[in-house]
Amino acid sequence: TTLVPGELRVLKNGRETALAIGEGFVEIKADAVSVLTDMALESEKIDLAAAEAAVERAKAAMKEDHTSEEVASIQASLQKALAQLHVKRRRHHG
Repeated sequence: TTLVPGELRVLKNGRETALAIGEGFVEIKADAVSVLTDMALESEKIDLAAAEAAVERAKAAMKEDHTSEEVASIQASLQKALAQLHVKRRRHHG
């Protein structure tokens, strides 16, 4: 199954950890789940200011003319940064 950038919650030994993840794949079996992604950051490792700046850069870049490949790359960067902001803010405020 294909993954898109967002939040992945992992429950291990009764403890939940939230990760901001990038694009990737997940394989689910009866006794295990395997995740392969290009980014996986715990809330504590997310630099809020850097993620906010990445969102602003991507939004500004989207206003310019780009090839379809460049647009896809910018959109992927934006989605990763938004995932980081979501996880960081959710874990700080709720």
